Amino acid sequence: MGKNKMKINLFRDKNQKGIWQFSSYLLPIVDQCKLSLNEGGTSEVALTENLILKREDQNPTGSLKDRGMAYLISRAFQDGVKSIVISSSGNAAISAASYCHLAKIKLTVFVSPKINQEKLAEINKREVEVIQNLRPLSEAVKFAKNNNLYYLRPSLSEFGPEGYQAIAFELAEKQGLVEDIFIPVSSGVALIGIAKGFKKVGFLPRLHVCQPSAICPISKEFDRAYRPEENNPADGIVARFSPLKDQVVSLIKESLGTGWVIGEEEIKKNQSVLKEKGIETSNEGALAFAGMEKAKTNPPAGGQKLGKTVILLTGRKYE
Repeated sequence: MGKNKMKINLFRDKNQKGIWQFSSYLLPIVDQCKLSLNEGGTSEVALTENLILKREDQNPTGSLKDRGMAYLISRAFQDGVKSIVISSSGNAAISAASYCHLAKIKLTVFVSPKINQEKLAEINKREVEVIQNLRPLSEAVKFAKNNNLYYLRPSLSEFGPEGYQAIAFELAEKQGLVEDIFIPVSSGVALIGIAKGFKKVGFLPRLHVCQPSAICPISKEFDRAYRPEENNPADGIVARFSPLKDQVVSLIKESLGTGWVIGEEEIKKNQSVLKEKGIETSNEGALAFAGMEKAKTNPPAGGQKLGKTVILLTGRKYE
């Protein structure tokens, strides 16, 4: 048995649902406050023996955000929070609304007028107050402060990465020793959680951060030969500044990974490649797939060839 085929056994509590099956590895939440939509357990599609697609777009509300929100909203519920304010480009609000509904927590969402209209329609299907503003993040902060409400920004919460650890646990169980993982990154909170999870298992794959050339504050630290572009087809990646940047860069270096800046045409091209393989997913997933292709043809100086590789498809496709 090769090293990347090694069996990794983790304890699962079969009496729990979703990420809570891994409760023994997470910061504790009392059982009556553990909210779940049966998130996680997403499929792992092997394109080859050493190339795996992790289908996070199969989560209940259509994105990996369900893992993070399952933990964050449960934590807020445990703390007695009755009303939450967030800003979102779409997926986080869709997910947060669904978990807040379980806990009967009121949610106010600030979005940009430029939000993907299909995502906005999904948010509006849920019992939330939606406020459109050209400065959604700063206005959400102001609104929460003025109304003495709980402002939830995962990248500023110590608990933001917690639920994402389950991605690493699932991959370790099914795939053994993953050597490379390609992750489309906005703030980096999911990457931090995934890295934390792998470290608990006992290893850390090379972390490959993938960002579009229109917004690449982290990837450009590693991939400097790119042409800046105006249009961003990966509309879930919006963070031009992340308070987690230094931590993410440190983890990338620790893992001997790197960052990849991907142009619009490469994202579109790899979206078509995935579609030909029967995979309908978001442009963020196509971005990560393009990062893998770029790594194969342009390996970083002194870098190793890709080993057993996972590509994270982070969300469902919206037109």
